[in-house]
Amino acid sequence: MKKHFMKLLWILLLGEAIYLAYKLGVNICGTYDKEVLTIITKMGVYTFVAGMAFVAFVYEFLTSATSKSLNAYKRELEKESIDKTESSSKIKVLESKIEVLEKALDEALKK
Repeated sequence: MKKHFMKLLWILLLGEAIYLAYKLGVNICGTYDKEVLTIITKMGVYTFVAGMAFVAFVYEFLTSATSKSLNAYKRELEKESIDKTESSSKIKVLESKIEVLEKALDEALKK
């Protein structure tokens, strides 16, 4: 849903840029000369597209850096959880060994 909204927003912004370029051409020229307005409109569209490409590049750069740091943090959390489960399993093994030794000691003392 968010992607569709963003696409619609960019289309509206492109339309707005074309309209503003057209109105700017009319105000500068004072006429509705088709050739001049076409050139100015094309310049407006090219400027808009170049701006959007630049914004997309910067956005991709920022999100890729954030994504990399997020993935590194996830790996660190996974490593810590593995260490914790390893420690807990070691503790369980040691506790069972202690129980076995206690039982053996009790049996040895009874004899």
